[in-house]
Amino acid sequence: MTNRPDNQGPRTPQPAPRPTYDPPPQPRRGYQRQSLGEAVAKSFIRSIASSLGRILVRTLTGGRR
Repeated sequence: MTNRPDNQGPRTPQPAPRPTYDPPPQPRRGYQRQSLGEAVAKSFIRSIASSLGRILVRTLTGGRR
């Protein structure tokens, strides 16, 4: 019988076994959606900044409203 493993000739070296742990995930690239809390915080900060900017411009220009 020629199909037996010991009669098939020289064996090629096997690759090294892979590690059993998962490598750390790669950081995401590109667009990432923001959470609801981040969206609310951004909106709140923008509204405060807009109001403060408007007050500052009125103070500097002397306009009243």
